[in-house]
Amino acid sequence: MATPLTADASSRHYTRLTRGAETAIVMEAPVATEADRASLRAFRRIGLHLRGLGLSAPEEYAADPEAGLIVMEDLGDLTLSYLLTGDRDTAQAAYAAVAALLPRLLEPPPAGLAAPNPEQMAEMVGLTFDLLPGSDTLRARLLPALAESLRTLAPGRQVLCLRDVHADNLMWLPERTGDARVGLLDYQDALLLPEGYDLASLLDDPRREVPEAWREDLVSEYSTPARIAILSLQRNLRILGIFRRLATQFGKPSYRTFLPRTRALIARAADGLALRADVAELLDRTAAWSAP
Repeated sequence: MATPLTADASSRHYTRLTRGAETAIVMEAPVATEADRASLRAFRRIGLHLRGLGLSAPEEYAADPEAGLIVMEDLGDLTLSYLLTGDRDTAQAAYAAVAALLPRLLEPPPAGLAAPNPEQMAEMVGLTFDLLPGSDTLRARLLPALAESLRTLAPGRQVLCLRDVHADNLMWLPERTGDARVGLLDYQDALLLPEGYDLASLLDDPRREVPEAWREDLVSEYSTPARIAILSLQRNLRILGIFRRLATQFGKPSYRTFLPRTRALIARAADGLALRADVAELLDRTAAWSAP
């Protein structure tokens, strides 16, 4: 039996195959352009690396890269998002398990990954300005200030970051042990970024509200508030534009509902920074994006 699965924000499609008690997932990825093909190669390369670390990235059973098809392990339906809505105790344990496995990514990464510097990380939020007419002057002020804050508040070597480490991409596998209890999905966009980026992604996710006590405990154990704040700021400034584009240009209006929380996370992250006034101006000018 073949059952289509709920689509995510990407252009990939997933189908669950069921035969008796056995299941597998078919991923159909676009391969029309070289960028599409590079994304699929990255998915396979990063997945192989993660499995080599003993982490639960889906095993490949069969693949036809030319057609963009992979038959892979089914990690089930128990996302951290689901746990947050119905089993807070297990969800808290799962969040702690994710934070605990992220230091495993400090090991030598696969070759060939891009390593954006602070200026390039700042430019990654450019989509938000592209969607805001008349914002060139603000952009010229804010992006250099963001780059300087990244350099100052998140120094140190760059490490493998999966980037989309959030509750919808994380599966809870209670039958496994240790770091393998967390299933990892959607890692084809991995880059070398400052340590803590994936923790910021996990804890400051516009789609799901993480209890503040959990957030404080995990930031205290694995990073520092200032580091997580600046990485969260960079990430969510970019997501603000991504969600706006998904809602208005890609026929996915549900992403509009995430914009108020995205804006709130940006405001909190900028609090106390020198660029706070420019961020506040950007938020004022994008306030209408949340309206139907």
